[in-house]
Parts: sequence; C-alpha cells; structure tokens
Amino acid sequence: MYERKVWVNRQSEHPSRRKLTPTGNDGEYDVSRSEGIIMEDGDAFDADTMNDLERRVAAGFTEMDPTGAGGGEVTVQPYTCEKKNGVYALIGSGAVGRCKIPASWAAGDSFTVNGVAVPAYCGADAVDGDTIVKGRWVLFFYDGTQLNFNGGGGLSTSKLALATATEGNVLAGNKFYAGSKTIKEGTLTLTGNVSADKMLEGSSGYADDAHSIVVGRMPNKGSWGTTINPGGEATIPAGYHNGNGKVTAVSLKTMTITMAPSSMYWSYTFTGGTLVGICDIAETAYNHDIEYLHISGNTITMKWSGNGSMYRQITLIYY
Repeated sequence: MYERKVWVNRQSEHPSRRKLTPTGNDGEYDVSRSEGIIMEDGDAFDADTMNDLERRVAAGFTEMDPTGAGGGEVTVQPYTCEKKNGVYALIGSGAVGRCKIPASWAAGDSFTVNGVAVPAYCGADAVDGDTIVKGRWVLFFYDGTQLNFNGGGGLSTSKLALATATEGNVLAGNKFYAGSKTIKEGTLTLTGNVSADKMLEGSSGYADDAHSIVVGRMPNKGSWGTTINPGGEATIPAGYHNGNGKVTAVSLKTMTITMAPSSMYWSYTFTGGTLVGICDIAETAYNHDIEYLHISGNTITMKWSGNGSMYRQITLIYY
C-alpha cells in the first residue's frame, strides 16, 4: 500500500530575513538565514526527502503489480487460457486477471502463467473441479509465484454429495448438511438403560447419554465352579458366567470291615475320611441279634445281645 506523507511548511518569526557576511572579497557576501524564532522546521526539499517519495511511489506500484508484468495495471486484465495435456496455460499480464475456462477439471491438472508452472489455490484449498468449471469465467490474483482464485470458504454440491450421514444416524436435535444444501436434523435417540454393574468388566458403551460413556464393572467369572461335600452348599458369586461352570459333589467311597467284639460292646473309629453311613451288615454267625448300633461322627458303637458268636462284616460309606 502506498505510504501517504503529510508535508509540513517551515514556520519562523522572520521567514524572509537573511544575514549578509562579507567574505573579504570586494562585493562578495555569504548569505545565511536570520529568521529569528523557528516554530516548525518543516520538510526539506532535498535528496533524502525526494528519494523517500520515489520509494513510496514504487512500493505502491509493486503491491498492485508485484511481477512488473503489467506496467502498473491495477484493473482486471484479460488472460487467455488453453488446456493441453492436463495443463491450463494462462497468458497475459497484470496482478489481477480473468479468463474463461476452456475445459473441465480432472484430478492431477496443473497451471502455468506465461510458461512458468505455478500452484493454484481457492481459499485455503488447492483448486479443484468446484472452482475450475468448463465455460465459466474466473477471477484470480497472480503475485508471480502462485495463482489465487476468487472463492473458497464454502462447500459445493459435489462435495456435499460425498457426505453420507442421514437423519437416523445423527443425534436428535443436531442439524447438518449432507448430499445437498438443504439443512437436515438428526432423529437418532439413545434409549438404552444399561448400567455399569450390568456391563462386563473391560467393556464400555453408551446408554442414554451420547456424551457419557458407561464402563462395565460386572466381574467375569467365566466357567466358575466348585466342589461341595455331601450335604454341603456353595454360594455362587455375582458376575457373568458363560454356562460351562459346574458345582460338583465329592464322590462317595466304600470300605468293608469286620465287627469282631471281644465283649458285649464293639467300637470302631474310621480315620480314612469322613464317615456318612454304613450298609450291608452281613450275618456271619447263627445268631444275628444286635441290641443297638450307633454312629457318632466317624465312630461306630455296637452292643451285642450276647447270643451266639458276633462276627459280622459291614460296609462303611465315606468321602
């Protein structure tokens, strides 16, 4: 931009007064100012001042025509444009130009200006088929290193066509553009009611709030299982079970021994496990009278009736 300068006049008490000082030669004097009080020095008419004026004028012309090709032309200048082998060849002069696009844009196309390859932009993006359209007139600025076409900052129909969102996959209440320049509004709502304690550990997701993720806290028990003793019980832990777990009771075992009382009483304490019962009291004598048979824990107590010989085999049931 041209730098405007405000010129200031010199102001003094006696602007026209001069002092004559003899030089020593007949009729010769040195002349100097004798203006009294100086209120304003003003701008001197000298080389520094005039060279500064030249600099400011040149800077103004350079801004309007940075390449110098247009000789200071600041109006829109017509350029010719031909396309060959994917190159739009512009020929003309001037920083601000216009041309008619001769052929449609294709990916990979480029530009030259007066035979020099230059990049071309529209706004923040490189030019494409939204800017370069066959048969259309375009305006551009050329600074000697790049072309800048008028436009940018908006979305064309072709670019909008690339957006595939629909109302059903955009959250309700949110407006958007997709496919066309008609504004649309999302209809998707979240209606889930899952809570952290009902979601598996290591999982996460959304329930009824798209901005709040739910992190699962349900323990993963997988194929949890346990073994219980006969008559026992197990507490199943809370969490996810995959259906392959089992609660198994220990297997019962048997062992046969012989009751051989040496008196009216016979007692036996089992030490090989936990006794749960007896069976198969086989008679081995002529008399089978037993007054009583009692089990307490792992100890069996029997009282013989005293009739005959009392040798019997019994089967112990234990685990």
